[in-house]
Amino acid sequence: MAVVTFLVVLLALLVVEPGLVAPHSTEDVTRRGPDDVRLVNPSEESDAQLWPFTSRHRSFESLTLPINAVVRGNTARVVSQLRNQRDSQWEQLDRDWQGIDDEGEPLVVEGTDIAWGETTGATRYTYVSTPNAGGEWVTETAQLHDGTYFGSRYHLRLYEGGSDGARWTAIQAHHEHWDWFRLRHTVGSLATAQHHLETEYFGTAYTADISRERFANGGISDADGWVSVVDLRSLASANIVWGALLLSGFAEARNTSQTAIDQLTVWLSDGLGQRSALLFACLLSLPLLVRTVSITGETAVPGLPVKLVAGTLYLCLAVGIPAAALTFPLSGEPFDWAGIAILGLGLGFILDYQSIGIDVLPIAVVLHRLAVLGIVGLIAASASYRTPEERWNRPLKISLVLWACVLAWPLFIGL
Repeated sequence: MAVVTFLVVLLALLVVEPGLVAPHSTEDVTRRGPDDVRLVNPSEESDAQLWPFTSRHRSFESLTLPINAVVRGNTARVVSQLRNQRDSQWEQLDRDWQGIDDEGEPLVVEGTDIAWGETTGATRYTYVSTPNAGGEWVTETAQLHDGTYFGSRYHLRLYEGGSDGARWTAIQAHHEHWDWFRLRHTVGSLATAQHHLETEYFGTAYTADISRERFANGGISDADGWVSVVDLRSLASANIVWGALLLSGFAEARNTSQTAIDQLTVWLSDGLGQRSALLFACLLSLPLLVRTVSITGETAVPGLPVKLVAGTLYLCLAVGIPAAALTFPLSGEPFDWAGIAILGLGLGFILDYQSIGIDVLPIAVVLHRLAVLGIVGLIAASASYRTPEERWNRPLKISLVLWACVLAWPLFIGL
């Protein structure tokens, strides 16, 4: 009963949260022009001005994320420096599918381990105004990422502007990860990506100066309105020093480990214990397996269609999770089965996010994952009530309907 109440409260949040079910359209807002927004000058040597945000459409009302870096140089040079300054294997990625649609003393950096590769993403616009040509909406000159499409990555959108003698490249940098329930990327941080990009220029021969200037465009995610500004000088080869992480631990006493192994052996000798272990293992491994297969396919077969990978593995996740929760609980205490299912899948989610370096999630995503865990626990508990005469009892049917709803939530309503 407690699980059902918990799910009802979560679904109620979905209905009453302002703008979640019926978000305001930009048509309801008075359209603004260039005179109604604040433009900034990325370079004192150029008269070109920039609206320090990106936008989904050619309008100021549909802004998405703030510009958080400016490199005073043309985009071709910036891309070349980011991609070719180290001895690495680069891949060409074609990501044209956008889904069904976050500072005393001088700093010395000895080296970085950043691998920028070309990518494409959803089109985002920004506004550039020049005294002679006037203002215009421009799309990305280039896009780069460090990471994997189906894992986590730092994603850069680069916009070139300025005059012939003083070109600059405005950059929108963010860190994001692929969410298998939303079938799209979730932005986790802007500040982390901004710092990540800054480290690429620290201690290099082609960097004349790195500073931060206030563009007053903060307030979105963890952006503070201070933009990283990089002044370039002549190109030079960069020396890379690769660091290594040392792993240590595992200091358990031998007798304690042996006792745990003995207890586990006794538990697994029982049929109920075996099914419990299988349920736990399946739900634990599914998120990790889907993530691993997608990243392996992406890196091993660069031309593999993203739609094919995402669609196939999403079905594995959407069908595999309830299938496991339905298959293994045949008898026993319903709350025990619910606890095993919730613990296994919950740990699987945690390990999945740790594997791609995600430490913080938006609250809406956390609420959705809690709803997923609650419904999977309800499926497992309901499955334990089944009898040969009644394979599909009413609680089981209700839980499967709720599962369909929790899958539709991020795809059609949003998080």
